[in-house]
Amino acid sequence: MAVPFSTWVTTALAATAEAEPGQLLWGAPGWAVPAAAIVAVLASLILWNYAHRNTTASIRVVAGLLKLAAVILLAVCLLQPLRSGTRPRPHANVLPVLVDNSQSMRLKPTGSNQTRSEKVADLLHDDAPWRVRLAQTFDVRTYAFDARLEAIDHPSELAADGYVSSLFGSLNNLSERFADRPVGGVLLFTDGNMTDAPPPDFDWSQLGFPIYAVLPKQDEEVRDLRIANVSAAQTDFESAPLTVRVDVDASAFGASEAIVQLRDATTNKVIEEQTVTTTTEVETQEVRFRFRPESSGLQFFTVNVFRESDRGTLEQPISPPSGNPESAVDAELPREDGTQPDKRVPAQLSAIDSDEATLVNNRQIVAVNRASGPYRVLYVAGRPNWEFKFIRRALQEDAEVQLVGLLRIANREAKFSFRDRGVNETNPLFAGLGSDAEDAAAQYDEPVILRLGVNESEELSDGFPESAEELFAYHGVILDDIDPEFFTQDQMLLLRQFVATRGGGLLMLGGQEMFADKRFGDTPLGELSPVYAARGTTRGRSGAFRLAFTREGMLQPWVRLRDNESAERQRIEAMPPFTTLNLVGDVKPGASALATVESTDGQSAPALVAHRFGKGRAAAIPVADLWRWSMHREARDRDDPAQAWRQITHWLVNEVPKRAEVRIEASRDPSQPVRIIATARDEHYLPLDNATVELEITPLNGDPFKIAARANDSAAGEYTATYWSREPGGYRVVANLKAADGSPIGSATAGWTAQSNAAEFRDLQLNRELLERITSQSGGEIIRDDRLDQFASELPEKKVPVTEAIVYPIWHHPWVMLVAMLCLCCEWGLRRWKGLA
Repeated sequence: MAVPFSTWVTTALAATAEAEPGQLLWGAPGWAVPAAAIVAVLASLILWNYAHRNTTASIRVVAGLLKLAAVILLAVCLLQPLRSGTRPRPHANVLPVLVDNSQSMRLKPTGSNQTRSEKVADLLHDDAPWRVRLAQTFDVRTYAFDARLEAIDHPSELAADGYVSSLFGSLNNLSERFADRPVGGVLLFTDGNMTDAPPPDFDWSQLGFPIYAVLPKQDEEVRDLRIANVSAAQTDFESAPLTVRVDVDASAFGASEAIVQLRDATTNKVIEEQTVTTTTEVETQEVRFRFRPESSGLQFFTVNVFRESDRGTLEQPISPPSGNPESAVDAELPREDGTQPDKRVPAQLSAIDSDEATLVNNRQIVAVNRASGPYRVLYVAGRPNWEFKFIRRALQEDAEVQLVGLLRIANREAKFSFRDRGVNETNPLFAGLGSDAEDAAAQYDEPVILRLGVNESEELSDGFPESAEELFAYHGVILDDIDPEFFTQDQMLLLRQFVATRGGGLLMLGGQEMFADKRFGDTPLGELSPVYAARGTTRGRSGAFRLAFTREGMLQPWVRLRDNESAERQRIEAMPPFTTLNLVGDVKPGASALATVESTDGQSAPALVAHRFGKGRAAAIPVADLWRWSMHREARDRDDPAQAWRQITHWLVNEVPKRAEVRIEASRDPSQPVRIIATARDEHYLPLDNATVELEITPLNGDPFKIAARANDSAAGEYTATYWSREPGGYRVVANLKAADGSPIGSATAGWTAQSNAAEFRDLQLNRELLERITSQSGGEIIRDDRLDQFASELPEKKVPVTEAIVYPIWHHPWVMLVAMLCLCCEWGLRRWKGLA
């Protein structure tokens, strides 16, 4: 009897509610007994029929089993077998399609007549079968990404003009956007060259959905010569003033010559040019430029790498930014939704006439801010000596350092006049110089001090400064052979404040009165010193002492004078021995012994020790006769002592804070703005609030414009502003700071380079390794672009968040009837073959 359709539907729905996926169910279990009876009757007839056949037993058994199998299969269909399963609920799961809209998608692989973007557009056309198939099951939404994520309707209309590839940010944005929605996966069309790096050891499974990256079936070959990295290492010392390191990569060029060129970005003047040979065996070639810039301060340099055929294109000067520069500053804060304004950067270099895929990554700009003075250094000596002569002579060749000397030429003397009115009040050194000179001369109980190099007549007229305002005008102080009794207690405390709070530099040179046992160690000078005072009353020792650098000293650029260790050791061996050494105690914890001296009996003692003290730094040189080195004939010929004094002095003053400073914090992600931070300090170099900070920004070869900085609520004395660089190139910022009463604090200059296009074209090859890691960790896979139809058919069978249970009849499948007919046909063919009726 036939089962009514309504009964079958009711049975199927009940089975669906109770069944587990993959379970076998029966739609008409009441047919079990009739079906069994039919099978039994037909089986008996089949057995009886073949039992009377006149043929071999094996043929009868095979033919009978084939017909019996067909009968059993058809009898089972009477029970209406069902199979339970699941499928994605239609349009309940979101399936974002993410398309890369950056400029790197404009590249045309070698041998191809389509760009990457054009290939993707062909795959994403609206009538593509795989898109139609996915749209029937999923809620398909299409997005484009470059600097930000944007919903689109027609992927074929994308211009591929984004200046960055924020792949991580876009995927993270999708994860946050669909945090409360089921996502069946993300279909990703990109070359994998993202410009925003994820956090270290980031696990892509944290996104919460699988990623399916669509890539060509085979890797593309892109012919390209590029700058992989540019770094500038600057020192303020004469051995290596500025070193620019350039890493050059070549892809698909084979063995060929490339020209690496360094230019002044402002004047477009060639500084140096080198030729390298690129090979397939060595991917990266390193080129170093070492030179001394003609001036200090902020400078921009352009690095070009090109083949001779592209020289004319790359040697063009950098064009100024187009449009109104002020339009590049939309606000100091992002939009309300947290995104930055849309700022497209057009490619400035054309590769139409080049055999390279692009020339954008053949040029980079580097900014170098060489510290500029004038730095003022106060030299205080307890007695006239040769050391001041040679230090002053060395620093006269340095336009950045001004040396001011304060030399004591006579100690104070006690005057026992009692009631004798005829005794002169002034020091006898000034006798006979005239009444005017004697009136201004030092008294008996005052030391006689000589001032050298002062800017004003009143500067240091009362000796060593007694106020912070006067002392803090200097950047460094050198104490040479001076005893603690020369200073008052307040002056020594002021000197301590100069180093710890002001951030100034202090250098202590050996001499008869320096490092003198307990008298020295128990004062603030002993506290500032990087070495402890020696025990006992012995102040020094004589002999022959040979200088040697420690390993740490050899690594310090301000200590050494040669480019390599072997040359430095030869220079030290050629130095004359020193004969006088101040005895000092142990090196203090945290201090670094950079040089030692060794006597003829093998005893070693510190010769150069330095440490940080508060915000400043202090160093000690216990050798008392360094002037012998300056008088050595070989040293005079090579100017080594003068160079050493200039380097030590620059180390002393270069990191000394100024009242007005500005620095740049640039993100590694080129889609993020730079942060400009200005710092204001008062006369005592403490953070100054309520200041007014105006920033004047000048693009390279462009016109300046001004923006204001706001106070940083989390740091006293700091003022910040953010700026999005619309055009690639160099940017100079001058911060003008004023106090609350309108008085000027000072100005400071800094700079940065915006090279978003260089980041986008840093690597032109498909980053298959990154995409494989993303898909593997997220639970997705790499999809070949010629198998998108297969992927669309298989995706509904994969695990998705929202599914619905289904029960489908097995007997409706064509294979059931096919198997039954196959068994019957085989049985009939076997009978015909053997001649059975």
